[in-house]
Amino acid sequence: MELEGPKLATEHLKEENVFIDEIVTDRHVQIQKCIRENLLGTKHSYDVWHVAKGIKKKLTALSKQKDCEVVGKWVKSISNYVYWSAASTSDGDQETLLAKWLSLSSNIQNIHHCHCPKFPNCLHGDLESREWLKSGTKACAKVEDVITNTRLCNDIGKLSTGPQTSEMEAYHSVLNHFAPKMHSYRYHGQLCREDLERVESDAPSTLSTPAPPFLNSGKRRPCKDETSKTLSRYTKQ
Repeated sequence: MELEGPKLATEHLKEENVFIDEIVTDRHVQIQKCIRENLLGTKHSYDVWHVAKGIKKKLTALSKQKDCEVVGKWVKSISNYVYWSAASTSDGDQETLLAKWLSLSSNIQNIHHCHCPKFPNCLHGDLESREWLKSGTKACAKVEDVITNTRLCNDIGKLSTGPQTSEMEAYHSVLNHFAPKMHSYRYHGQLCREDLERVESDAPSTLSTPAPPFLNSGKRRPCKDETSKTLSRYTKQ
């Protein structure tokens, strides 16, 4: 389903003669291949939140290793740095974006000048005292390995500096309340649940009646009549 959704959406847009200038997704490998082979001329960018989430996960695991406990104090700052790198590169220049990211290897060691021609010096002012990573230590070397990872560096250069997938993520978050992913539903049942999600998103203040138990528990699949009654009950309020 991760791949089928984008394929159907892009095929529909092609049929409507809509040219897709840019697509922003997560780093799903099959989606990357699909866009690369079928949407020539379309820029494929990556959502910042998904990339930052992956980095945060790696650093959190690293902080649990022996002699790397100090990394835990840097997880949030490094995660925020991913967002700053993308947000501060409004023109989307990949080389500048990557240069900013790689400068982090020096930043965590309290070195803020002479990074590289594309981004020679940091833009911040004086910083408060903190526990900087020391060159040559296991913690510093491991963090540098994460920062300079080849695949990550390639993806950093493709970060979206504008549109993100946050609105789509929010939509799916609400939809999961009415149609949990771990359960399957018949066509009409799924359709009604998606309609409920739209009512909830468009006019949440009108839904004073709590959702019926079967929508939350997912213990059984409701029949068509039961789902239809539920939709009617919500839309009449």
